[in-house]
Amino acid sequence: MARARHKKALGLQLNEPGFADLLELERMRILVVSAMFPPNVLGGAEISAFNLSSWLLKQGHEIGVLTAAKSREEEKFGELVDGMRIWSIYMPRPYPIYKQGRVDETYLKPLWHLQDHLDPRNSRIVGRVLDAFKPDFCNVHYLTGIGHNVLQEFAKRDLPMMYVMPDLALSCLRLTMFVDGKTCETQCGVCKLSAGVKRRGILSMRRIGFCSPSRANLERNAEFQPLKRFPTAHILNANKYPSPTVQRAESAAVRFVYAGRLHEAKGIDVLLEAAEGLVDRWPFTFTIVGGGGHEPALRKRFGHHSWIRFTGHVPLQEAINHIATSDVLCIPSIWLENSPGVVIQALGVGVPVIGSNFGGIPELVEHDETGLLLPPGDVQAWRSGLEKVLSDRDTLRRYQANAMGRAREFDQDFLGAKYLKFIDEIRNFRGHASQ
Repeated sequence: MARARHKKALGLQLNEPGFADLLELERMRILVVSAMFPPNVLGGAEISAFNLSSWLLKQGHEIGVLTAAKSREEEKFGELVDGMRIWSIYMPRPYPIYKQGRVDETYLKPLWHLQDHLDPRNSRIVGRVLDAFKPDFCNVHYLTGIGHNVLQEFAKRDLPMMYVMPDLALSCLRLTMFVDGKTCETQCGVCKLSAGVKRRGILSMRRIGFCSPSRANLERNAEFQPLKRFPTAHILNANKYPSPTVQRAESAAVRFVYAGRLHEAKGIDVLLEAAEGLVDRWPFTFTIVGGGGHEPALRKRFGHHSWIRFTGHVPLQEAINHIATSDVLCIPSIWLENSPGVVIQALGVGVPVIGSNFGGIPELVEHDETGLLLPPGDVQAWRSGLEKVLSDRDTLRRYQANAMGRAREFDQDFLGAKYLKFIDEIRNFRGHASQ
């Protein structure tokens, strides 16, 4: 009975009876655990953690946040910041998580991960925060940097928890299962050891549920962790993005845009190589928005073309404006993307998407309806896909109209209500006995 109950779809309609009731659930004291949290932002996970926390705060819930401080000078112990009570702790590590392993002393990296998995101080720190805030419920968004050995502290207090999975951290030390230009088919020895520590924590919990914005990410983690014993849900991030401050104008040339981190796993070189074969036949431009380790190589290889513009890293508002004033967003990733926020941003302003048929992208893009889905890493297939929209403006306009029709699906209240429904399911879950 319990298994059937937690497997059912979390589908909701904005006008469905009971939708408003979800927003009126009893007020809770919710602790959000995210090693990175604004104003310290490196990626989408911490932005999503902040957005959901802010939304829950607006619904009347009391929010506490446990995050990792960059330095001892930045530590906070229960201070009220923008309505949330913040515990920002400088965790016992050789370097703060914000460095993301970019250190000259490479021998410190294995020590960092050992402490992240085994250091008993992680549990003591988390335990003190739990006793100070006394939460009714916990949302875990980003545990790397706080400690993967801390779930037992939540289990001791029989606290219900929603574990949000923005990546493959439960299964992979690198968070991606992507090494040397390809996706890992299975775990290496180190990742097996890491996953074992995380598994012990999971199985110590009586009430825990796992949520991912991507069904593919959820299923991949379930190959290596006992997620099927617990409630699971596929819910998009309840993000509220800034509206564009500019409007799209007509253009004789089709304007393609890529927005995101510049990394070899993103397949940008495949995209631009595909475009190179079309410049003699069609007028178009490419704007590459973002920065990253792969940027110098991309600039060296493609920067001489007049139809390509590299912007480097830009603020979120500027990135959204670049997307909104383009005709097509391209996301040619060759790794298992989770649920790329740029796709949601694009569809929300009527910009269709050409993306890889891989990971969470096909969960957002409808092939030949709101864009195209193409084989990752296949230059010829991407060339043909680009040419399809270049040669047929009617098809491009149809994609744009269909994309605009998807905007309601990304409404923050709609998605927030889904999270509340899942939270309620976890709190009432009784199917797993603690071990």
